[in-house]
Amino acid sequence: MAAPIDGQFDVRNTSRMVLQRKVTRVGGSLGVLIPRDIAEAMGVGAGSPVRLTLVGRQMVVEPTDDTLDDGAFRRAFAGVLRRHGKSFENLAAFDRGEFKPRVQPKRKTR
Repeated sequence: MAAPIDGQFDVRNTSRMVLQRKVTRVGGSLGVLIPRDIAEAMGVGAGSPVRLTLVGRQMVVEPTDDTLDDGAFRRAFAGVLRRHGKSFENLAAFDRGEFKPRVQPKRKTR
């Protein structure tokens, strides 16, 4: 069982790790500061190498020394989401009862 960090975050329950930050200028680039609790949950610190993946308009930040062997899967799935993201959104909306599929008119048979 993963131990909560500072009693606020649980590394298994990332739904509680949603925060908003402002993009700041860092030299000639832009940056977002990672809160200490999230950095600890990710297992990163100052100078840690990380991999940045763009998924649609979302940026995924993960340690490059990730002990999970599913890095290739994550990159492949990111590609699937880029190509078929709208379909997944429609499926999720359908599951929530918020989406009604269009009914195709029946074709006349001869």
